[in-house]
Amino acid sequence: MRWLRRIGKKPLAERRLDAELQFHLEQQVADYVNSGMLPEEARRRANLEFGGIEQVKEDCRETRWENQLDVFRRDFSFALRSLLKDWRFAFVAIFALALSIGASTAMFSVVDNALFEPFAYKDAHRLVITKVVDLDHTDDYRNLFTIPEIQEIRKQNHVFESVAANLQDDVVNMDSDNSIRLGGNYVTPGSLDVLSVPSFLGRSLEDGDYRSGAPPVFVMRYSTWVTKFNADASLVGKTFKLNGVERSLVGVMGPRFAWGGTDLWMPTSYETAEVLRSGQFDRFWGLIARLKPGVTQREAQADISVIVKRLAPQFPHDYPKHFDVEVESFEHSVVPRQFRSSLYVFMVAVALLLLIGCGNVANLLLARATTREREFAVRSALGASRSRIIRQLLVESFLLAIGGAVLGIFLAWAGVRALANSMPEYTIASETVIVMNPAVLAFALVLGMGTIFIFGLVPALQASRCDLQDSLRDAGKGLSGTSRGARLRNSVIIVEVALSLTLVFTAGLFIRSFLSLSCAVLGIDIDHVFTARLPLSQARYGTGAQISAFDQALLTQLKSAPGIEYAAVYSALPPFEGEKTEVEVEGKSHSEKSNTIVQVASADYFNVVRLPFLEGRTFSDADIANKRKVAIVNRTFQRRFFQYENPIGRRIHLPEAEKFEKEPIEDAWFEIVGVVADARNRGLRNPLDAQVWVPYPIVARAARTLLVRTTRTPESIAKTVGRVVYELDPTVAMAEPSPLTHYLEVFGLAQPRFGLRLVAVFAVLGLTLVTIGVYSVIAYSTSRRTHEIGIRMALGADGGDVVRMVLRKGFTLLLAGVGIGLAVSLMMARFVAAQLSGISPYDVVTLGTVVALLLGIGLAACWIPARRATRVSPVTALRYE
Repeated sequence: MRWLRRIGKKPLAERRLDAELQFHLEQQVADYVNSGMLPEEARRRANLEFGGIEQVKEDCRETRWENQLDVFRRDFSFALRSLLKDWRFAFVAIFALALSIGASTAMFSVVDNALFEPFAYKDAHRLVITKVVDLDHTDDYRNLFTIPEIQEIRKQNHVFESVAANLQDDVVNMDSDNSIRLGGNYVTPGSLDVLSVPSFLGRSLEDGDYRSGAPPVFVMRYSTWVTKFNADASLVGKTFKLNGVERSLVGVMGPRFAWGGTDLWMPTSYETAEVLRSGQFDRFWGLIARLKPGVTQREAQADISVIVKRLAPQFPHDYPKHFDVEVESFEHSVVPRQFRSSLYVFMVAVALLLLIGCGNVANLLLARATTREREFAVRSALGASRSRIIRQLLVESFLLAIGGAVLGIFLAWAGVRALANSMPEYTIASETVIVMNPAVLAFALVLGMGTIFIFGLVPALQASRCDLQDSLRDAGKGLSGTSRGARLRNSVIIVEVALSLTLVFTAGLFIRSFLSLSCAVLGIDIDHVFTARLPLSQARYGTGAQISAFDQALLTQLKSAPGIEYAAVYSALPPFEGEKTEVEVEGKSHSEKSNTIVQVASADYFNVVRLPFLEGRTFSDADIANKRKVAIVNRTFQRRFFQYENPIGRRIHLPEAEKFEKEPIEDAWFEIVGVVADARNRGLRNPLDAQVWVPYPIVARAARTLLVRTTRTPESIAKTVGRVVYELDPTVAMAEPSPLTHYLEVFGLAQPRFGLRLVAVFAVLGLTLVTIGVYSVIAYSTSRRTHEIGIRMALGADGGDVVRMVLRKGFTLLLAGVGIGLAVSLMMARFVAAQLSGISPYDVVTLGTVVALLLGIGLAACWIPARRATRVSPVTALRYE
């Protein structure tokens, strides 16, 4: 091969021809070497098949330009043949990469659609809301304002381009034999212009629709039009009777318009809005604004804070003693804070999974590159440069990355559909559509291309540093260059084990937390309980007497209906029982104000939920009929305010009842007539609190919840209850009818269960990838030591010695990874603490279980190649090449 030494002295054209000839020789010799031939024989046969150097040079001259363009095609062709020959390796590498890319892409789709791009509104990032935050209780805030406050904010602000207000209300459509409850939204002038969404059919609301005396109109939500009205285009222009008012449907909004999650939007002027009343939020409206171009949220917050703090003295009862004003992005506000934090935790988990997958493939490539040392040595001896070998390996990595990215996209597409279908209710905006969008597809492709450098460049650099003399002489025994490669492979395994432990530990915490929630003792029996809201029209039920008359008639008829044991009206739904209010106990002095939960209930409420009495009695018919000021308290209330004294006959004061805008209660002192057992009243996560129940005719609130205990399934009783309500008053329609267990599932267990399933899937995938990684490294290193094992066994070592030797090596790697993983897990535990319930983020049981599981699986992965090594005959091992 003397011509190779003269390449540097030849003209450029000649050097190009020689380089092409060299490439042909390298490829042919590499194929022969991989097929088992010795290097000398392979090189001799390759020269014979080329037919002589001069002939090859002539052929290269004739096809010089074509060869220049075909160089990459030959690289890809050789890489593809190489991967097809070692198809098991290619399959495992592509599958591992696809799993990690698919999971990360699917999760990115959810986060991108739910948090960053939830709306199709124009310049949605400029939409903001305003909150008044209680500085003494940072979890307490309100983002609703009275119409006078909204008017002042509109007039005085210097940062908003436009301002809109909305008030959600239950609307009954009486244009059929059966009343249909719809979610309504009263909106002020320019509201739909603030969101800038065109209509799908007809038109949107116009300025003239908001003026006093204008014909009543409304627009409908697209999904409501499709699901409840069969997408009938002839509905536009038709008149509907909504809450007794005839309104014309002027348009159907676009599919991505769902402001407030309601079914329809009705225009109202600010003058009408000031006297409009609705349910429990009878004075407060939602406020949404669009920032002027170039104005930041911080600048808007400074401007609005001045206005709101100037208004606070005019409405002293609406503001806490110490408060601050926050301006928050509308996109940020629609996802509950806890679920938003969960999504970020899932992103971290899927990032760990991606790192584990890339590390796994990197280890496989390192092992494969080491087994090809003879091939690289022969090519280097023939004159191949280091860059040529690196390029060839990177082409192979590129094919693996493309295969992983393409398969990962299909897995991500399926994952996105599964995540969208399993997304808990009331956790993301109604406008959000979770799909694979162009940004997500680009993200997947960037991941696929980026992994070339993550898992392709390092093995390529490592493999290209081989010692030619040692590789050609000792490659058969696997003794050359192994120390440097082994250290790198071992380091990757340690990192994989550490990341996997962190991922599995997080999943373990979620599992323990969910079990704690699902096994929580409620203190009440919610099985066979049907529930529904009964929104009453303010026009027909404006006084406490009218509301009480309806309630009494409804309960009387329900008690006589077949399949119903007890029926009650209640002001909330257990175990989520609302806000606290101030309370005073007669004869007790308190340096600080005390708070308790106060609910309105009928006498049979305690029978419906089977909440046992410890002392005293329930509300009597005389209490209900005469509106007596009596109360029932729970055991926590008794212990907090009376300790071990008997509270029966003692009086408590509820000062908030004296401030009711409608029918305030004079001298709101209530006599305690009963004590019931404790039951959860602040959800599943928070500890229970002191609670007071007063008779339902006392408070003139139109918001009522119906609770029915049935001997049948709650679903089967819905029609019976609906018929009774309709016969009693056709203008009343049940809202959200469902079993009470469903309500608990949606608002108490759905989000934790979703998080548990997601993190558990990531953990299983991570554990699988780590198992493959540990197995591949130990199996490879064991196979490289076959000659050494043969010598040991020939000298008298038995199978147990070999197994212990292999397990000792694997156990050392596992222990190192577990040690690092423990430190990382404990540092990251505090970031998931807010997502947990009833368990410490540093739970020792979970940590110990995860460590034992990881060590057990890792040792099992080590034991298989160890046992296989003991079955090799010493004679065969000594001849191992």
